[in-house]
Amino acid sequence: DSPHTVAMASKPKTAGTIKKKAGWESAFAGGLGAAFSRTCIAPLERLRMQMIADPGKYSGMTECITDIYKTEGVAGLWRGNSINVYRIAPQSAIGFFCKDFYKVKLGETPLGKNGKPTVISLAASSALSGITMMTLTYPLDLVRTRMTTTPGVYKGLIDGCRRIAADEGLHALFCKGLTAANMFAVPYYGTSFFVLDMMKRSYASYGREKGNERKVTSLLSLPMGAAANMIGCAVAFPFQTAWKRIQVQGIGGRPIRYTGPIMCLTTIIKEEGFFGLFNGLKANLVKLAPTGAIQFWAVDQIKVWMGLSIKG
Repeated sequence: DSPHTVAMASKPKTAGTIKKKAGWESAFAGGLGAAFSRTCIAPLERLRMQMIADPGKYSGMTECITDIYKTEGVAGLWRGNSINVYRIAPQSAIGFFCKDFYKVKLGETPLGKNGKPTVISLAASSALSGITMMTLTYPLDLVRTRMTTTPGVYKGLIDGCRRIAADEGLHALFCKGLTAANMFAVPYYGTSFFVLDMMKRSYASYGREKGNERKVTSLLSLPMGAAANMIGCAVAFPFQTAWKRIQVQGIGGRPIRYTGPIMCLTTIIKEEGFFGLFNGLKANLVKLAPTGAIQFWAVDQIKVWMGLSIKG
């Protein structure tokens, strides 16, 4: 080997360098980690969805989860989890794949720096991955939301898709509430992915010389994942409120009131005040802290087992 080749082979990798290999491995880890985390926290997900869909029905989280238990039993706390896993596994697989894909592609544009991610390219790749995953899996989310908040409305995923297409048109299956969903996806996934990557990069490089960064372990994803998910939720929650109310209107006796996300947001402010936009936020934070911790830890641990980098 020439001295030049040896020098290149021994050159240390810096924190944040993009792995070109990222692809199906990230998709597999993202899908499996998401399915595992959602099953663990399914009762909190049911609580979150119910409080958003039926604002004012419950005085708090305790009353809501008690009512679910009394009327539906323990199984009711996991109602909708199977279809949620069917939704979240491919959605997260797409999201993690796209995050790495966009990170690589944007790193090769003026937004990047010699093929490495910058703050701007990380933020852009996170937001684009959110839009992509939400749009490609939207019918699953629509059916899941209705089945979770209105027990018995559909027999299952296939029945839900068939009936929505027949009763409301094929357009409704793919587009009803999609604008609001993507208005949520950009700040939520953009913020959570971005915050997690930046925390990892900051941990690895703070107070260290280039080439001598700290090792990022999967255990760090527990506190970092919880924090990233909670921050993303707080930033995007008003859009989630609009998205979910649009999805369930006209279902289970709920009136049809909104023609779009802007009308929904303005109506909520007029009738419930500004803080009505955050109705159910506490339940979401209670659910998303462990969700983020478990999911990002599981994803990173699976990547470690697969021999992949887990740096931001």
